[in-house]
Amino acid sequence: MKTTNAPYAYYDNPEIFDIKDLVELHKDSKKTAFMFRDNGRVVKKTFAETYTDIKALSAYFFDKYKNKHIAVIGENSYTWIITAIAIMLSGNVCVAIDKDADEVTMKRQLKQADVNAVYYSLNYCEQVGKYIRNAFPLEEVDEYVRAGKRLKNKAKQDREADAMIFFTSGTTGYSKAVVLSQKNLAADIYGAAAIFTPGGKVISFLPYHHAFGFVTSALKPYYYQNRTFVSGSLKHLLEDFKTAEPDTVFAVPMVVETLYRQIWRQARRQKSDKKLLFGIKFSNGMQKIGIDWRKKMFDSVLKEFGGNLQYIICGGAHLDVKYIEWFRSIGIEILNGYGITECSPVVSVNRNHWHRDGSVGQPCKGVNVKIFDGEIVVSGDVVMKGYYKDKKATAEVLRHGNLYTGDLGRIDEDGFIYVTGRKKNLIILSNGENVSPEEIESALAKDEGVAEVAVYEYGNRIVASIYPNDAYFGDEDYFDDIIYKYNKDKARNRQIAMVRLRSNPMPRNNNGKILRNKLIEEDNNEE
Repeated sequence: MKTTNAPYAYYDNPEIFDIKDLVELHKDSKKTAFMFRDNGRVVKKTFAETYTDIKALSAYFFDKYKNKHIAVIGENSYTWIITAIAIMLSGNVCVAIDKDADEVTMKRQLKQADVNAVYYSLNYCEQVGKYIRNAFPLEEVDEYVRAGKRLKNKAKQDREADAMIFFTSGTTGYSKAVVLSQKNLAADIYGAAAIFTPGGKVISFLPYHHAFGFVTSALKPYYYQNRTFVSGSLKHLLEDFKTAEPDTVFAVPMVVETLYRQIWRQARRQKSDKKLLFGIKFSNGMQKIGIDWRKKMFDSVLKEFGGNLQYIICGGAHLDVKYIEWFRSIGIEILNGYGITECSPVVSVNRNHWHRDGSVGQPCKGVNVKIFDGEIVVSGDVVMKGYYKDKKATAEVLRHGNLYTGDLGRIDEDGFIYVTGRKKNLIILSNGENVSPEEIESALAKDEGVAEVAVYEYGNRIVASIYPNDAYFGDEDYFDDIIYKYNKDKARNRQIAMVRLRSNPMPRNNNGKILRNKLIEEDNNEE
C-alpha cells in the first residue's frame, strides 16, 4: 500500500453528463460488472450483458409508462440496480423507498412522491400489492427484459429533468423527498472519481434506497469499471466478503464500529487478544522506521474480509479517529467522506494518498464548499433540484444555488473539511453560549471503555449517554471517573451533569445516525 501522503493532481477520467453516458461507457466490455447470489449460487454479469439488460428494460418501461413516478422497493440486488437505471433512461422518475419501512411510512412516501407504479421484492414487501394497484414483482424482471427486447426506447434524455427521488434519513420528523436529475447524479459520479479511485474489486451492501448506497457503492464502481459484488443481506456479509475478496468497501460508521467489535470478540474467544494488541503496537513501531509487515502479521484478520481489503470509504455520520488509526494499524485505510442526499450525495472525501485524519477530505471536482456563519454551504451541479412539491422546505435550504447543509464545520489551509456538528443539535446554555455535543462526544469516545456515546441537553443539563465496550459493562465508577476527568478543566455550565450507562446499543436510523430524540424519550420514560 502506497504511504505517501501529499497533494497530487486529479485522476483523469472520462467526463459523463447523464446516466446514458454512464451505461454506454463500457457497453462492449466482457469484464465482470456485477456478482450476486441467486438461490445459493454466485452469478456473474459482464458490462456488455448489463448494458443489454438495461437497454431492453428501459424500452419496456418506455412502452408502459410516460413521465410517471415508479418506485423500487426491495433488498440490494442486480435487479434493483438495472430497474432503477432503466426507469431513468425511459424518461420516467425512479423513487427509492426503504423495504424495511413500516406500512404507515411506506404508504405516506408512496403518496408523497406521487408514485404511479411499484416494482417490489416478494421477499420483503408482499404487503405492497395490497394497497397499490400497479404493483409488480422484481422477481419477474427477466420477463420484462424479454418483452423489452422486442421494443424500442425512444425517450429523449433530458439531463435537467427529474430522474430520482430519495427520501432523507432525518433523525426527527418526516423524511423529505429529494429530487435529483441525471445531471446531478453524473456530476457526483465524475467529481468523486476525480479525487478517489477504488482499488480493484468492490463489495456493495449499503441499502440502495439511500443515495450513498446506490450512487456511491453501485453506480460509481460501474463507472470505474470495477467488479461489484452485490450483497443482499447483512446476515451473509462476512460470507460475501470471502467470496467477493474486495479491495474497497463503502460503509457507514455503524458498520466500521461493528467490524471492530467483532474482531476483538473473536480474538478474545480464541484467547489471542493479547497477541493482537502486541502485534498492533509492534507493527506501528516498525512502520515508524519504514518497515511494513501488516499484510503478513494480520493475515488471519484480513482473510475474514477476503484478504485484499485496502480501503473503507466511510460516510453518513461521525466516525471517531481511533477507528481510523486502529484499522490502519492492521493494513486497512479508512477514508472519511462527507455528503448529504441533497448533494447527490458526495461532497468531499479523503484521497487515496492525500488524507488527513479527523477530516472528511477535500471537495470533489466541480463542488464548491464554503463556510458561512459556521455552516457548511455547497454549490455546484451536484446540488439537488429541490424537495418534491415542498417549496417552503426547499427555500429554507436552497438559496441562489447554494445549499445550506445545516452542518457546522471549518476548512483548513489545504482545503480539508472538518464537520464539527449539526446546527439543530447545538445545546444552548443559560448564558446564551452554544455547545456542540459532537465535540464532547469526540473527546469521550477516545476512551477504550466507550463503544458509543451521545451527548444532549435534558432538563437544562448536559447528559452523556454511553454504551460501554464489553469489558466495562456495569462499571459505574470507571465512567464516573471519565466524566470527572472531562469536567475538571471546564467551566461549570459546560460540564457534563449526568452520565447514563446503556445496556443496549444506541437507537439509530437506518443510515446509522443516532436518534437523540429517542434518547430524550427514554429519559422521559424513566422519570
